[in-house]
Amino acid sequence: MSFWENFDKNKKLIVAHRGARSIRAENTISAFKEAMKSSDFIELDVAFSKDGIPVIIHDNTLERTSNVKEFKEFKKPYRVRDYTYKQLLKLDFGSWFIRDDPFKTIENGTVTIEELKALKTQRILTLDQVLKLFKKHNFPVNIEIKNVSRTEYDKVAVKTIIDLIEEHVMANLVLLSSFNHKYLRQAFKINSHIDTAALEEKVPSKDLVKRLKKLKVRSYNPSLKIADSDLIKNISNAGIFVNIFTVNDKNERMKLFNEGAKAVFTDVLE
Repeated sequence: MSFWENFDKNKKLIVAHRGARSIRAENTISAFKEAMKSSDFIELDVAFSKDGIPVIIHDNTLERTSNVKEFKEFKKPYRVRDYTYKQLLKLDFGSWFIRDDPFKTIENGTVTIEELKALKTQRILTLDQVLKLFKKHNFPVNIEIKNVSRTEYDKVAVKTIIDLIEEHVMANLVLLSSFNHKYLRQAFKINSHIDTAALEEKVPSKDLVKRLKKLKVRSYNPSLKIADSDLIKNISNAGIFVNIFTVNDKNERMKLFNEGAKAVFTDVLE
């Protein structure tokens, strides 16, 4: 069984981008638990701590989504890879959401400060922890491998992640994606049973279908800004699923589905 066989063949899929990030702090346990209630699968990001632990965070730095400035031992530029997992566990990855209200969902009453404060302190998650969560609920997940080229993790990132997927026997529940397409080739060589997706946000080359087939991906995940109807049609007709990020407008979602998109990534779940 492959990743895409978890879903009805004709179903159009809603993907929770970094969890339910319009009402919870992104890439946290509360965001993932909330997202499981109203999405078909969840997208998350994997980076590495100084001691090589795969951790769930989107940015290369800690400043935006934690209280890192409150600790003297953390120094600018606050890079994730400069600190051990033990050090990262000192940080709160939830309170910034109340401070910044990034989607104005506190302001408009969709979620309350009291509700958010009632949650436990949100600590950084490891890939091992989230795989256990999704395995328990038999819930599919799209793991984006962050580009760690020019770091000590570049040569080991893909194998480390796949080793954990295999350890949890979750090849059928995982879609691996990356902007670094070299990682996708590595993933196919290590375990061809794990589906992969090529992420792209720049206007693609004319030989896109040929390039995707050479990568042996079953999915193409383009940015909304480059996903016109012709692109969706051409890639879909080649037998490759088109999954578009990030689509927060409901009417835009329906338009993309009507044009042939298989899935849309969204920050706003209903």
